[in-house]
This record gives sequence, structure tokens and C-alpha cells, in this order.
Amino acid sequence: GLGVAMYDLFTGGGLLEGDVDFYVEQARRFGGPILELAVGTGRILLPLAAAGHEVVGLDRSPAMLAMARTRFKARPEFNAQLVEGDMRRFDLSRSFSLIIIAARSFQHLVEPADQRAALSCARRHLQPGGHLILDLFDPNFELLFDPSPAAVPSREARNPETGRLVRRTIARRETDRLRQTIKDTLRFEELDDTGTSVVASQETSWTLRWSL
Repeated sequence: GLGVAMYDLFTGGGLLEGDVDFYVEQARRFGGPILELAVGTGRILLPLAAAGHEVVGLDRSPAMLAMARTRFKARPEFNAQLVEGDMRRFDLSRSFSLIIIAARSFQHLVEPADQRAALSCARRHLQPGGHLILDLFDPNFELLFDPSPAAVPSREARNPETGRLVRRTIARRETDRLRQTIKDTLRFEELDDTGTSVVASQETSWTLRWSL
């Protein structure tokens, strides 16, 4: 399979380009310690630690955390901690100057009650005067309500492990206007050296809830 590396390849490979620089600047502005919820593979947390901040990353995915731990293991001088947990209910028994929920991860909470629980939990972990930064997409209803996979352009990136081109397309899309959710089935196809034949493929899906 293409593995969890596809997350980084396409999140950091153009879809959210520039977000790392933004968070590094906000960390410089507000200071630490910093907590990132839904830290994933540490794509953002590592540069924050490299900038000299004390950081904590929390995620519910063992596979994502395993990749993050591999990255941080190579930099033992960083003041970093990685914790397995759920952003809706966690207790780290400490507070933070800055809490980040990046890469639209907050929108994976598709029930309003879960969103409120996560926000309440984050607030309990903020220092007085602390800041919470959420990344949310501004809903484009022409795209959200168009069930055609062609409505969303395909994206391509090069797999750093193999050097081959990987194409990401939307195989299926389901929307629920009442619940304000969108479910996309994503297809990743790695092409051969000529770029004509598929040598590996996988599908995954996610559901996001948009806010107005």
C-alpha cells in the first residue's frame, strides 16, 4: 500500500502550502508552550520545536504518531512530547500559551456535540490570555454539492520514497446539507516510471463538517 505517507505528501504538497510558515510566525508571536491537537505525523510540530518552542502533540492515530515519533527521534534535543488521545476528551494536567488544530482536522468532528467538547477541552488547557488557532475551509457550495468526482481537480505529487508520481482523485462524493457534512472517497494511484501505468493504488475516505 501507499501508506500514511500520502497524508503528508498531499497536505503539505500544495493543498495547504505555506501553513507551516504561518504557524511558526504565530508561535513566535504568542510563545510557548504549544499544543497541537490532531498532530498527525508532526509535519507542523517539528518546525515549531526546531524554532525553540516546547511542544506537545496529541493524536488518536497510532500510525500517525509512529511516523511523528520517528521524526522526533532523530532530534533528541527538541523539547517535545507526543501523546495518544482524543481531542474531544483529554487531560494533560497543564496549560498552554498556544493551541493549534491545523489542516482542517477540527472538521473531522462531524457532530456539533463533539465539536463543542473539543473546544471546551482546548479552553481548559489554555493559559489565561492564551490563543487557539483553528484551520477551517470556507465552504464552496458549487463544489460541495456537485457529486461529480470531476468537480474537484486531481492533484499530483512525487513520492519521495520511490520517486514516482502519485495522483490523488476524488472517486466518490456524498454530501448531507442538513448535517453540513461531506464524505469524500479518495483514490491514490502511483504511476510507473513512464507515468502511464498504475503500479500501486489505495482508497481511503473522510467525512468533514463545514461551518457557516
